[in-house]
Amino acid sequence: MNRDLLTELSPRARTRRAPGLALLAGALAFSSLVACKGGSAAGGGNGQTGPASEKVAQVPAGAVDPAVERFQVPIGDAPVQGRGDALITIVEYSDFQCPFCSRVVPTIEALQKEYGDKLRFSFKHNPLPFHQNAMPAAQAAVAAQRQGKFFEMYTTMFKNQSALAQADLDKYAKEIGLDLVKFKKDYDSPETKAKVKADMDEAARLGARGTPFSFINGRPFSGAQPLEKFRQVVVEELAAAKKLTDAGVKPTQVYDAITKAAKASAPALAPQQPREPPALDTTVWRVSVPPTAPVRGNKEAEVTIVMWSDFQCPFCGRVEPTLEAMRQKYGDKLRVVWRNNPLPFHDNAMPSALASVAAAEQGKFWEMHDLLFKNQQKLDAESLKGYAKELGLDMAKYEAAVASPKSKALIEADMKEASLLNARGTPAFFINGRNIKGAQPPEQFTKVIEMGLADANAALGRGVKRPALYAELIKDGKEGKGPEAAPLPPRDVNVYKALLGDAPVKGPKDAKVTIVEWSDFQCPFCSRVEPTVDEVMKAYPKDVRVAFKQLPLPFHDKAHLAAEAALAAKEQGKFWEMHGALFKNQQALAREDLEKYAQQIGLNLGKFKDALDSGKYKQKVDAELAEGNKIGARGTPAFFINGHLLSGAQPLPAFKAQIDAAIKEADELIAKNHLKPAQVYDALMKDAKDAVAAPPAAAAAQKPEEPAFVKVDPGNGPSRGPASAPVQIVEFSDFQCPFCSRVEPTVTELVKRYGNKIRITWRNYPLPFHQQAMPAAEAAMAAHAQGKFWEMHAKLFANQQSLDRASLDKYAQEIGLDVGKFKQALDSGAEKPKVQADLDYANKLPGGGMGTPTFFINGRKLAGAYPVEEFAKIIDEELKKAK
Repeated sequence: MNRDLLTELSPRARTRRAPGLALLAGALAFSSLVACKGGSAAGGGNGQTGPASEKVAQVPAGAVDPAVERFQVPIGDAPVQGRGDALITIVEYSDFQCPFCSRVVPTIEALQKEYGDKLRFSFKHNPLPFHQNAMPAAQAAVAAQRQGKFFEMYTTMFKNQSALAQADLDKYAKEIGLDLVKFKKDYDSPETKAKVKADMDEAARLGARGTPFSFINGRPFSGAQPLEKFRQVVVEELAAAKKLTDAGVKPTQVYDAITKAAKASAPALAPQQPREPPALDTTVWRVSVPPTAPVRGNKEAEVTIVMWSDFQCPFCGRVEPTLEAMRQKYGDKLRVVWRNNPLPFHDNAMPSALASVAAAEQGKFWEMHDLLFKNQQKLDAESLKGYAKELGLDMAKYEAAVASPKSKALIEADMKEASLLNARGTPAFFINGRNIKGAQPPEQFTKVIEMGLADANAALGRGVKRPALYAELIKDGKEGKGPEAAPLPPRDVNVYKALLGDAPVKGPKDAKVTIVEWSDFQCPFCSRVEPTVDEVMKAYPKDVRVAFKQLPLPFHDKAHLAAEAALAAKEQGKFWEMHGALFKNQQALAREDLEKYAQQIGLNLGKFKDALDSGKYKQKVDAELAEGNKIGARGTPAFFINGHLLSGAQPLPAFKAQIDAAIKEADELIAKNHLKPAQVYDALMKDAKDAVAAPPAAAAAQKPEEPAFVKVDPGNGPSRGPASAPVQIVEFSDFQCPFCSRVEPTVTELVKRYGNKIRITWRNYPLPFHQQAMPAAEAAMAAHAQGKFWEMHAKLFANQQSLDRASLDKYAQEIGLDVGKFKQALDSGAEKPKVQADLDYANKLPGGGMGTPTFFINGRKLAGAYPVEEFAKIIDEELKKAK
């Protein structure tokens, strides 16, 4: 079962899963279909579809299978689409803010088109308590229904699920042509709220405790199931309805007749042992409240919640209604303090944090906070500016604050304290110093808040004044010292020829230590390590110099042009100024952005544009990339410290350890050979290695315990090349893995070089820490089912940073798939077993639990994104054997 679906169900609903949980989910946009709005086809009986005077016909014995569970689900005055004499009636209990309720839209629409007058659809309200905008949206729908425009409002709200605030609802009412005075009056009326509450009570009585929950001719189905499963039930119900009409039951009476003997209510859930909540950590920590931190609530409250959060984190968004519930419950006894902790793998988290800081400077942090969480899927630079304008911010001040080092410093200070407190994930809460990790249920918050209240009341009883209350409560708390220091990376014993050439350099010419950095302006880890490089320069002002070289990664679509822009700026003597602008604005590296930065740093703009237009520095960037790859810089950032490789965004102690070792060696070299400090690096490079050592061709990258040959079944997955090819290559890969992307040009080169002599078969191996890898694999297999795997494969690798569902649907359209069929495959999870089968098979291989990419070339394992020549060595050996 989909884990996300569980989060949409109430705790009780999770314990009572209807068979095949995951079916219906809200119906969207049927204004083109005939609709009996407002239940206009009402009459008497359970379904209220026939004349009130007409009795329900006698149901022939055997016409309705008694083994099929059914419920008497009244339609009443609910909005309806379809005819009163339809043989199939679908009643859905739904929530306008529930993403699963909108997901079934294509399914309902397809059924209505397929079955026409044989099917009618009715909507009822069940807004879930943790969706803060669901109840207001339900009230808006009822108010629209009273003016005969329920489905117009319904369609609009499902299309705009992320914008259901009061102002949005008023806007939609105006857009669909409602009388706004009447709309607002009906929206606020007790009758409207009673109508929604009645639907909710009815849903609970019938056992429809989560959303979406539907009844098909009284048969219960829960969740957003695929069209095929839905159709299966409809076909069965049509057969049952035909038996009734053949026996003389009028079509208008079918629904009442078929549910005549059905249950009036679901049995009450048996009491169950509650799941053991996470153990409470009663340790009190000394957690600061900076004077600049945004605060909601009474500043002298008995209980202070300091939270570290990330605007792009789905769990942070999910816990917001819980926080609001706590604020409503405890009122002035509670204050909430916001601290930023944008996680590095959330591309838009840091820009969003900067936007919130900029809004805070103009007194609108919480308004921006609410907008960002409401629009978590739209946090790109343009959207952030749009929200600032929507809030009426002074845009010049806003943009200056976003770009200010002061704003970033505030965020980094928050991040540093979070790290010291071991609060490295989000969300993280400290309630009067006591830690709660993650989006815990309200009960957990209540327990810790009550503990905090008890402490506070005791302190107040001792005479502690309110302004000093929080400081008093945490004064004896545990001091955050961070996690135990990770072991420093070992020093690479090899010295590689990392030549300076004409690279830009900062630091003294006679430095004893030269660091050559290969980096990528779009890489978040490269950006993150830059402050560490600055600290290195401050710590070793006389002994260290740093040179910068380009290594734009293939899956960063703007990195290459940004590298060219940096070199174009170097031509005009302003490399480091452009370097700073590019890293400060990693989310905005389009051509127009580059030109803006060029103008800001005072370049000759015409000359700069000419350099980019002509591709003047393209070959230079490619040459530096190849140079780095050759000596082992295959990821970014990569540093060669006097020729010794240090990979990744390492902390300052890791740099210091290796620099200190390099200084010691340099001093020994100076003393032994009577060199000047300026001569040290040239002396080291003289005997340095030209290239990284290649792995043994016969068993590259294999573990000592692994066999040299593994019999690997290619399966029947996507392949390139003839089945009779003498060399069979099986690739296990992950569409979100950067190394898998990096090796794809190598695979393409192999296909060109060897033609029909090789066959490459793809098998999926989505890694668990890549959140979008499994959906992407399913999308690729859904494309494979329509004969276009390799087209989708290319799209996914070309767009590794955009693998969300909307993007997958877009790629399907772009490569010419039947999009309805594609969506159905993803919604139903039809391809998931195939992906899982690949995973399970790979994990059973000798040395299973592999990384990606991993290749088996006629059974010989090559793990990693190696250059084409490493593949060629093994392929050539296998071709010789085949002769």
